[in-house]
Amino acid sequence: MSQWPCIPSVVISLLTRLYLAVVRCVFRLLWVAWGPTKLLLPPIDDPALVQSARTLALWIRQRKRSTVSIIEAFRRRIEAVNPIINAVVDERFEAALREAREVDRRLDACTQEEREEIGRIQPLLGVPFTAKESVMVKGLSNAGGLVNRQGMKASRDAEVVGRLREAGAIPVAVTNVPELAIWVESYNLLNGRTVNPYDVSRTPGGSSGGEGALLTSCGTPLSVGTDIGGSIRIPAFLCGTFGHKPTSGWVSLDGTRPFRYVNENRKISVAGPLCRSVGDLVVFLESVAPRAAGLAANVTNTDIGSLNIWWMDGMESPWCRPTEPSLREALHDACRYLHQSFGATLRQFQWPLDMSRTAEVWLSKKNNEDKDEPPLVSDMKNREGSINLVEEWLRWMCGRGRHIFPTLVLASGETRPLKSDRLSWKNIQTSFLDKLGQNGVLVVPVLPLVAPFHGELLYFWKDVNLALIFNVTEMPSTSVPLGLTKDGLPLGLQVVTTPGNDHLSLAVAAALEDKFGGWVSPSPVTV
Repeated sequence: MSQWPCIPSVVISLLTRLYLAVVRCVFRLLWVAWGPTKLLLPPIDDPALVQSARTLALWIRQRKRSTVSIIEAFRRRIEAVNPIINAVVDERFEAALREAREVDRRLDACTQEEREEIGRIQPLLGVPFTAKESVMVKGLSNAGGLVNRQGMKASRDAEVVGRLREAGAIPVAVTNVPELAIWVESYNLLNGRTVNPYDVSRTPGGSSGGEGALLTSCGTPLSVGTDIGGSIRIPAFLCGTFGHKPTSGWVSLDGTRPFRYVNENRKISVAGPLCRSVGDLVVFLESVAPRAAGLAANVTNTDIGSLNIWWMDGMESPWCRPTEPSLREALHDACRYLHQSFGATLRQFQWPLDMSRTAEVWLSKKNNEDKDEPPLVSDMKNREGSINLVEEWLRWMCGRGRHIFPTLVLASGETRPLKSDRLSWKNIQTSFLDKLGQNGVLVVPVLPLVAPFHGELLYFWKDVNLALIFNVTEMPSTSVPLGLTKDGLPLGLQVVTTPGNDHLSLAVAAALEDKFGGWVSPSPVTV
């Protein structure tokens, strides 16, 4: 039903398209005036930089490469690309090298059989990884992009970081996030703006945008993200990598933001991986999530031909942006491949709500889960009282702001949960579960447009509804790259499934990786 029933849907749709065309034209003209934006990153000249985390771990165990040489390779790469993309905000290179030397000494003292046993216990031994700055890595910045927390360091590791360490991985750096990790573009007043490696005029997304940009630039082989409204899947899509939003509760949220959660069992938010291959998503999850035990075997044994593959190529609301043709075509190509090559059943999906209202339901669920948490105005003052919103808006309008515009808007719009049964998140979740069952996946875009210009999403927030809806319904989802547009920007989609069936979306993602090639380097590769 239209939000304004007296206005025909076709008129609303035309006005929406006209508004979006004007916004895009303005941003394009601004960046044309700025100058060239497709800046080539330095070439990749070390073969380790383009390998999967699993391959790096194998090379280290087989002593084809030392752990020190791997850490050094990624250190050099970060130092080469970070002046361009502005992703890394703090590092522990020297400590990582000390830990790498210990790994090398340990492995050099072992027989090959002993190394193989170590690989079963510590499958990521010696592999470097990075995390978004809002995730605690002991000794590194944990300001969350907030001016009031400038200089604050993490006193301990988040549980997900600790579990990766137990699996043998070595943290090397933390990356940029939006203020308090609550917006879909990675910029703040402490560390500035992270750019998309494929085109610096475009956003890498958020809130795990620093991870997405560094990962696709080959500055890390393994990334730790979190996702409360697309914060893993959107950066993965915009940066041409894989990302997985796991089943709610699989990965501990302990230590994944600057402030401790009152409710550690919240379901709208998850922690999970961004990687350049599906196999690395799997090994990450098996390493950090006890409930993911046996995931690799389940992915391998999934019969894609027996799946019901539902698809929808847009939000189908006059109030929402129509999906760009290149993304529709890529999605249809992927679905045809799954049908023709595996015999999977294809069915068109119908949304159980007007997708233009997704943000309302998301906010309702978030507010309900956060009812015992301090409000955002308290977080914005480091939980030492509350900011004065009127004062902060006046400071912002005078160019002396201490907070970014999206944070101020979100703080100003904190509301009570919705009461409407028709928009109950539980009813919407039930509709999805009934359709997909235990043997179905849903293939949809992550966003309805390829990499937006910096700031463009501010002018049409409904674009993120394709991501928000699956936080609302607590459904796992895998972001899958599908090559590049003719302009060199990443294409992709997300594969969604029902809770506990992560292996289904990952298996479909692996099949699409085999067909479409997965990640495409934004840098020249000379090795």
